Amino acid sequence: MNAAKAHGEALRAIQSLIGKSEKARQKLPPGTWQHTMLRDHLAALQVASALLTGESADSIRQEDLQAAAQGLGSLIAKTESALAKFSSGASQRTLLQNRLEALRVAQVLVKAEQETRKP
Repeated sequence: MNAAKAHGEALRAIQSLIGKSEKARQKLPPGTWQHTMLRDHLAALQVASALLTGESADSIRQEDLQAAAQGLGSLIAKTESALAKFSSGASQRTLLQNRLEALRVAQVLVKAEQETRKP
């Protein structure tokens, strides 16, 4: 698969996850750990989306890249854990596999951006 196609598919999956996370976050009371976790994950996904769309990486702060790297790592771990619960061929497993691939693409982009900023 070429890079442009991989980025397009990753962007669709990331944007879908952003939408679902925003809806879920609205249902949680502020101040709870779940609300805070979703806020942090959403911030990471938004940084990933910006990098995938080719927005100016200069507008993303170094601290936001660091937080995005941590948030994406957490999302990848949670997705890998959930993936193990579904049998091969299950639609949920396919969805999670696609998300996992998108999260990994995003993680590579965030790490690459961090590397370009090293002195």
